[in-house]
This record gives sequence, structure tokens and C-alpha cells, in this order.
Amino acid sequence: MVVKDFGFKGSFFDKNETLEREVREKVLFKNFSQRIKNIVDVSKGWNNILSGIDLSKINSREDLIQLPITKKSSFPLLQKNAFPFGNLNTKPYNQFPFMFASPGPIYEPGNKNDFWNMSRSLYAAGLREKDIAYNTFSYHLGPAGIMMQQACNNIGCTVIPGGIGNTELQLETIKNLRPSFYLGTPSFLKILLEKSKEKKIDISSLKKGLVGAEPFPPPLREKLAEEGVDVVQMYGIAEIGCIAYETKDSRNNLTEGMLIEEDVILEIVRPGTSKSLPPGEVGEIVVTKINSDYPMIRLGTGDLSKTIIDPSPCGRTNFRIHGWMGRADQSTKFKGIFVTPDQINKITDSFKEISKVKFVINTKELLDNGELFCETNIHDVELQNKVKEFFKSNFKLNINVSLVKKGDILNDGLVIQDKRVLN
Repeated sequence: MVVKDFGFKGSFFDKNETLEREVREKVLFKNFSQRIKNIVDVSKGWNNILSGIDLSKINSREDLIQLPITKKSSFPLLQKNAFPFGNLNTKPYNQFPFMFASPGPIYEPGNKNDFWNMSRSLYAAGLREKDIAYNTFSYHLGPAGIMMQQACNNIGCTVIPGGIGNTELQLETIKNLRPSFYLGTPSFLKILLEKSKEKKIDISSLKKGLVGAEPFPPPLREKLAEEGVDVVQMYGIAEIGCIAYETKDSRNNLTEGMLIEEDVILEIVRPGTSKSLPPGEVGEIVVTKINSDYPMIRLGTGDLSKTIIDPSPCGRTNFRIHGWMGRADQSTKFKGIFVTPDQINKITDSFKEISKVKFVINTKELLDNGELFCETNIHDVELQNKVKEFFKSNFKLNINVSLVKKGDILNDGLVIQDKRVLN
């Protein structure tokens, strides 16, 4: 293990963050083929996916191309055929301490300790032992709330599980308990800050934070900084946990891109192929994470990015990605929830009065705004409200619904149109 002194001791969570890159590759791929063989021996799902492949020849990053990419979008069908985790787990599902449900539906297991490897991202964001963190990520069915809670506890912090909703009660809680660190979506932090001014409730104890689950455009980042909260963002998914996160240098300047989490093998792959792309080319993020309970082998996230190979000014030595640059398909994340064309098309399946739909996402006053356009010959408030309630019930999202006449929706093949500026 090689550790360098970058002149700001205490800024790293552990020594792994400053390993020489060659050493890190050796660590990531140590006994790699044997570890995959062990997974295949106990997991029917991975046995099926990797059948017919000589796993003894998978010993390096270059060898990964021999393995198929498993799309996250395939999980609902995989899980339907082999309930609840598509047989991708390596121990019985009822031996996990947590089970979660995401729209799709997609079911995920959770384990104890820092199962999702969030600690390094929190530490890079400035969270330290004995800090009090205010966690507004949801604890309802999805894993985000517990993801962050476990990592905070791992660092040695106290967590206030705020979750979502009850804004005024949350403001009073922040005022009284004085947490210094915010966890949640950037849009909800903006709402809390604006509401606190309106209600004259002091939440100035919040100084730092880690945000995620939605795009974080520069104007919103600047707005939060003006309000005195210094936040950085992370990128992750339920099946993997943390994939990459922002860092700062010794002068507290934000570094370019997002640093790849130490326990993740990340590739940028040309969409529709298994071929890895060279640094600088935009492609799909494909991740591998080998753990003993719920391994992921070349999981295609559907998200787009590109690799940055230059060393980070923060002193950490891993590669970086540019950040989230959109989706390889029309799927997107809206207010922390993945929304897919298949989900949107359920509207036409459920409402015979509606012949065509398009979900348009843009930014209004620095906040994500979603509107569902429905072509129909019926234009009444009752139908409009039914669609809104259907959307809320199935996708846990509040949106605007507009009923338009047939032919008003542009025939461009888009079911989801994301008009947000991502960077």
C-alpha cells in the first residue's frame, strides 16, 4: 500500500484512496476469477448469465469484455421469473436484514454496516466524527435513507432521520437539534432554505452536505452556496451503492468530475455493445462490485458519462468520471425516482380514453418540474385528477397533467423528454 502526503492530512477516509493506480488494479482483481467462480457456484442467476464462459481467463479489466452486460432495466423480468432478487443473491433472501422496493417494481436487499460504501463520499463532503447529520433521503420502501444512515454511523456521527415531507416540522427539528450536515436531494434543501426564510425559522446550523438522486445544475449549486450551505454531490444506485462522488482540493475548490468509489470497477461502454471506450468518449456506465451477498457483474446502469484519467487535485488517485450526462435510453431520474418509458406507457394501458402520452421534465425556479401530456377526446377535471392520482400511487411522484387533443403531441418517438440542463 503506497500512501502519499498531499499536505492536508485528515482529508482522506482511508489509505486506499491514495494507492498507486497499478496497486489499486491488483487489489480490485486479486483472485478475481476465483471470486466469480464462487459466486456462480451458489447463485443460480449468475450461473445462468455466465454459463459457457471460461471464468479462469477473467483476471484483468481488459478481460471483462468476455462477460455479458446485465442491464438494470432487465431486473423487473429477472425478478418476476425468480422472486425476489432474480437469483442474483448468494444467500437466502430472508437472511438479509433489509428488503427494499423501487418503482418497476425492482426489489433490492440491504445488509448491515456500510453495505453500500457511502462512507468515503460523506467524508469527502466534510462529515466528521461526532457531527450531527440531517438525513432527508426517503426511509419509505427505498434504500436511500438507510444507505446514508449506515455510513454516517460508520464515521461516528449522529443521524436525524428526517425523511421526506412535513416541511415545517423538519424546520423546527433542525432549529432545535442544530445538525451541521445535510443529506438529501438539492431541490429539497432549496425548499427547506426558502421555507425557513418565509417562516423565520433559523436553520443556519446546516453548513455542509451531500446531495444526490437528481441532477444538480450549476445555478442551483450557486444558490445553495449563497445561502451558506457548501454541498457536493454523489452518484449511486440501489444495487451498487456509491459509484462516484465529488471532492475538493486543499483550498476547498471543487475538483472536476466525480471520483470513482474504491470498491467499484467502472467501465465506459459503447451503448448497445460490450466494448469499453477510451477516456474522453461518452458511453454507458457499467459497474462491477463483488461482495459476498449480492454481487453485481458488469451491470449496465443506462447512465451516460466519460472517464477523466488526469490525477485529481484533491490528492485521491482513482480515476474520475465527468458526472451524470443523461441516459442511454429515454429513462431518467426525476425527484430521486427512476422513470422509464414502459412506466409512462402504463397510463395508456390503464386509461382507454388516452391514446398517447409524453412526460416532459424541465427546470422551474431551479427545481425539477414534470408535466404529463395526454392525448384524449375527453377534457375534464375528473380524468385529469385520476391520472395524477394514478401517477402518484404507482410512481410516488406528484406531477402536473395536461389533457391535449389528438395530434398535439409531436410524433418524435419520445415518451420521456428531459429538457433539464445537466451540467
